[in-house]
Amino acid sequence: MSDIADGAIWRVEKDVQNAMAHARKQPMLESDGRCHFCDEAIANALLFCNVDCRNDYDKEQAALRRTGRR
Repeated sequence: MSDIADGAIWRVEKDVQNAMAHARKQPMLESDGRCHFCDEAIANALLFCNVDCRNDYDKEQAALRRTGRR
């Protein structure tokens, strides 16, 4: 019984490691003082001017990934 449990634990750990490695490869947005969706001037620490721009950006990126353009 412990062999099955050990195998399951090993599999879960491998899946977590693979997911983390994949997440690290994803490009990260950097704050540049402009909204990444509408290009409006914003504070340097922010990426988007509001929640709507963030959501629209996420939807646009998801659509690009689905169509294979990103």
